[in-house]
Amino acid sequence: MMKNPEELMKMQADAMKASSEAASKTLEGFRKLAELNMQTAQAALEQSGEQIKALLAVKDAKTLTELVTSYAKPSPDKFAAYAKAVYAISSETGAELAAMIEKQVAASNQQLAAAIESMAKNAPAGSEGAVAFVKQAMGAASAAYEQVNTATKQFVDTAEANIGKAAKAAGGTKR
Repeated sequence: MMKNPEELMKMQADAMKASSEAASKTLEGFRKLAELNMQTAQAALEQSGEQIKALLAVKDAKTLTELVTSYAKPSPDKFAAYAKAVYAISSETGAELAAMIEKQVAASNQQLAAAIESMAKNAPAGSEGAVAFVKQAMGAASAAYEQVNTATKQFVDTAEANIGKAAKAAGGTKR
């Protein structure tokens, strides 16, 4: 339980620091995505310029048709590389945020456990059953959280593996 205003102020400062760190990580992820999009747009503009130069240099209709046809085909390699880069940025940012959340949950669980222990020590006689129930409920909630956390990690690992396979397959197909 809270004993003094200094503890409350420390908790508020810690919460503000955690919020600031989360916002910073999120903005860093957005910055990386923006840089990737700018690089991709610049590469597309450069490629378009080269294609226009090549089209303007054409001397016959057959070559023009072949160039236009080749430029109209999508590039699975480029798309796969872009998608892989977006996924890597998103995955990295998500993992960093998840680690921060896990740290906060662990700290909150410690504070809750300490508060329950303090309450148990100061509980009136005859309330042992209620205290035991609260401790049991906290243990069950903690176990449920761990199960959900483990299942989520397994899901993310499976999704990452499947996306990696799909990216390899898309990168391996030539048209």
